[in-house]
Amino acid sequence: QVLSSAVGKEIEPVTSKVSLEPADSLMLCTDGLTKHLSRPEIAAHLEVATSAEAACRGLVEGTLDAGGSDNVTVVVARFGEA
Repeated sequence: QVLSSAVGKEIEPVTSKVSLEPADSLMLCTDGLTKHLSRPEIAAHLEVATSAEAACRGLVEGTLDAGGSDNVTVVVARFGEA
């Protein structure tokens, strides 16, 4: 309900299943991130980060360093990470 109120129309979410391996990462972000960082740049941040928190911080910093002209929100989850 909240999302459809923000968008202004009825929406139908798309869901899917994926198989995860230990150390795989899942990322959810706003377009403020993808406006400034390419897929390879995002992948590089995720690869070198030592934790999900470090990945989020690095991605936000990278976005700001690249000009950050929009709000940016990033959530990273790592499978098998304590």
